[in-house]
Amino acid sequence: MARRPVLPLAVAAVVVPAAVTAFGFTVYGEEITGALPFSSSPAQPSHLVKPPTRLPVPTRPTTEPAEVVAPPPSPPSPELARQNVASLFSSNGVKGITFAPGTTDHVGRGEAVQTGVGNLLGGVPGAVVTLVAHAWNGETLSHRCDVLAMRRAALVRDFLVARGVPAEAISTRVVVDPVWGPPSDGGPQVDVLVG
Repeated sequence: MARRPVLPLAVAAVVVPAAVTAFGFTVYGEEITGALPFSSSPAQPSHLVKPPTRLPVPTRPTTEPAEVVAPPPSPPSPELARQNVASLFSSNGVKGITFAPGTTDHVGRGEAVQTGVGNLLGGVPGAVVTLVAHAWNGETLSHRCDVLAMRRAALVRDFLVARGVPAEAISTRVVVDPVWGPPSDGGPQVDVLVG
């Protein structure tokens, strides 16, 4: 029996699968054939597989955070206003708003104390204010010290009204002190009583 040559069958078995394999493997457009010594130049892929694109995520419109506004402080009670006025007089070393003898001009800390009283009473609802205007006996040549005291009270009253104290909440009294001498260190005064 004649022997057939085995070599062509072995070559055919090796060559065919290599050609089929080189032709068939493509991954994302790159051929594996570049690794084979007998392959031709790689063919251009007909289409490329692209990774999926990320779609934009819808977002909700944002608004600026609301500004937190603290509620306005509640106005002090008339009792607290009375304590604050007494503390103001005490810290200034006076018993009231002081005036120079014989005039309606402030003396010492009189003007600063009047401003402080106006600031304290300007926003107090329901407060009743009594102004007690003092004058010294003999302070004026006409001996009408009560008129001078009333003028001082009117000045303080007008100042407080300008600061926001209702005019109907203010009453005045006049006291003529019989002794020539200061009821306070600065001179005659107008007391401010808060009720």
